[in-house]
Amino acid sequence: MFFCGQKTTRLNVKNNHHAAQKAGLKKYQAKGKIELCTWESYEIYLTRHIIPFFKMLDLKLSEVSPRHISSYYECKFSGGRLDKKQGGLSAASMKKHSSILKMIFKEAMLLELIDRNPAALVPLPRRDPVEPKGLFLTTEEANKVLQLFRGHQLQPVLYLTLYYGLRRSEVLGLKWNAIDFSANTLRIQHTVVRQKTLVVKDKTKSLNSRRAYQLLPEIKEILLELHGNSQEHSEIFGRAYQKSDYIFVWPDGRRLSPDYLTQGFQHILRKNNFPHMRFHDLRHSAASNKGWGLKEIQEWLGHSDIQVTGNIYTHISKQRSANMAKDLENTFRL
Repeated sequence: MFFCGQKTTRLNVKNNHHAAQKAGLKKYQAKGKIELCTWESYEIYLTRHIIPFFKMLDLKLSEVSPRHISSYYECKFSGGRLDKKQGGLSAASMKKHSSILKMIFKEAMLLELIDRNPAALVPLPRRDPVEPKGLFLTTEEANKVLQLFRGHQLQPVLYLTLYYGLRRSEVLGLKWNAIDFSANTLRIQHTVVRQKTLVVKDKTKSLNSRRAYQLLPEIKEILLELHGNSQEHSEIFGRAYQKSDYIFVWPDGRRLSPDYLTQGFQHILRKNNFPHMRFHDLRHSAASNKGWGLKEIQEWLGHSDIQVTGNIYTHISKQRSANMAKDLENTFRL
């Protein structure tokens, strides 16, 4: 049996190619068939987790069996975090690891390197359900966050994120051509994503993510001010101004990067001793205080599946259930 970080038995090796290398882990042929940012996330899982584990086992490709796959899952579930924190990887992360392993060995079968896929039927270990890690700010807490960023480059970014529940890629991908000041609409149709490489694209995470909003009066005021500022900055910087259609840019026209948004957000929170939270938690907080149902939240946030909404907003489901029970009190008589 194999355990994380430890090999308890030695397998014979008939050549110098490890299973991971033979299966094409470093040059997996899915690249070009999937989004670049998805490919790069796969590459991170491979280089940081999968390759080191199977390289340690020193197996030939044909010697990898379901028990080795099962051992990998147990290892990562029990203590596979690279940040040294207690506990293993989340169930969501492990599903991605499992998908990658199945794809790799399927590719090896297509290349006639092996006769069967050892990962095909191996189940992931069962884990007790855990509460979603998302943080839901109250209206008062969200306003405190906005005040921390008063006068900061990121304050209008946070403002739109809170109102519309935008993803980081969506708010940074907002362009002026997505704003119609006459019809008072704002459309989500372009994104800016970074895994390792910065990718800009005229598409969203899913079809449901491609959505349109009513341009709220306070948002319209902010955007008109930003538009005026960009024209003024363009005149000041002259030829040095980097022209683009993006809304959230530096004074010289350079687009704000995903890294800056994440790091700048955390820096201000730490500087003001504000409790830790992720930028993505602003998205969670957008619709959690208004008494909306899950279907309404799904449509506002652009979730592809209402089950995703239900998994994240369990507190809303519980509250609605409590309200329904309250409504039924004293309805019937014996």
